[in-house]
Amino acid sequence: MSDHLDPAHSERATFSILIPFLGMVAAIGPLSNDLYVPSMALVAGAFGVTGAAVQLTMSAVLIGFSFGALIYGPLSDRFGRKTILCLGLSTYAVASFLAAVAPDLPLLVFARALQGFAAASGMVLSRAIILDRWRGEQASRALSWVSIFMFFTPVLAPLLGGWVASFGHWPAVFWMQGGAGLICLVVTLFMLPRVARTGIGSVLKSLASYAPIVRDSQAIGYIMLSALGFMGVVAFVSTASFVFVDYFGLGPGRFGILFSFVMLGGSIGAYVNSHYVARLGITRMLGFGASCLGVSGLATLLVALAGFGQLVLAVPLMFYVLGLGFVFANAVARTLSRFPGSMGAASSIFGVNQFMLGGLLSALLSRIVEPTPLPMAATVAGSGLACAALWWLWLAKSAPLRD
Repeated sequence: MSDHLDPAHSERATFSILIPFLGMVAAIGPLSNDLYVPSMALVAGAFGVTGAAVQLTMSAVLIGFSFGALIYGPLSDRFGRKTILCLGLSTYAVASFLAAVAPDLPLLVFARALQGFAAASGMVLSRAIILDRWRGEQASRALSWVSIFMFFTPVLAPLLGGWVASFGHWPAVFWMQGGAGLICLVVTLFMLPRVARTGIGSVLKSLASYAPIVRDSQAIGYIMLSALGFMGVVAFVSTASFVFVDYFGLGPGRFGILFSFVMLGGSIGAYVNSHYVARLGITRMLGFGASCLGVSGLATLLVALAGFGQLVLAVPLMFYVLGLGFVFANAVARTLSRFPGSMGAASSIFGVNQFMLGGLLSALLSRIVEPTPLPMAATVAGSGLACAALWWLWLAKSAPLRD
């Protein structure tokens, strides 16, 4: 009997260990908002501010995330994935504990921005670590499995967050987030091996690796495809508490269930994509995902205009998030595979565009005082239709059938 492991068996073992770990650290980003959403009304009451003012704590995370995404990729290309990931997770824990003891809204907004800045490390570097090992459709499959963890976090976190909010003590969610950050830090220290650095020189040279990426029109197209789809999810997440709790009158527990139902679509989409992308190819999966975003986005607006209740409104929103489950993994895989020497930087640009646009959109929605689901629904429809148009009118025409 041979003493050597079967390469296929070794690859499966690596996949089964590495992917859950990467899913866990990538999920820190969604956890930052989705565990907190049911407590937003409590924060407004505790600080004596409006719901619109509290929405700044959501946009702060997204804007902080975009700035963090800008630097983690190039720094990890220079200093290694593990070192930078540990730095990000340590900062995340500190920021979460600072948010838990914040005495007023401005300090809470600052702590939330620092949370987002730190949480970017998990999402950006999980993508880069995957592309260090896999390419093309195999990378899309691995990214889909990580996306399942990321999308499943918004399924479970609001349920837990709603239960915590029912006790009326909002700082508890931040103590929990800080604890999650520390757990991820310990697991990273013991599980993630150090990988030889790419050796591309100084940090300035690492940052210079952005230049060929931003000059690649196809890469920018796929980055915008994902960012446009993500903007619809931001519109839902940042306004859901006030639409479904204040307008429709749901309690924290029922709101958590509805929120989880909508976000479950992302896990379903990512799971289906992981099973069929190797057979059908990235291009076909992107076409389906973009179409799903356009159709479900338009359906969301029509349902809101017709004045249907919260349960009917949640159905097209769930299908919208399902479509994003297809678009996200495939757009990332196709983009990062174009830059094998600077995948950290490419992953950073992906995050910067996605979360900067999301943060600006969240801040804009916080200024709208329309007490109906229409602003949310109109944004979801516009984002979905724009994503479908970008794919079918431009990217699909030059997309390869197979990667």
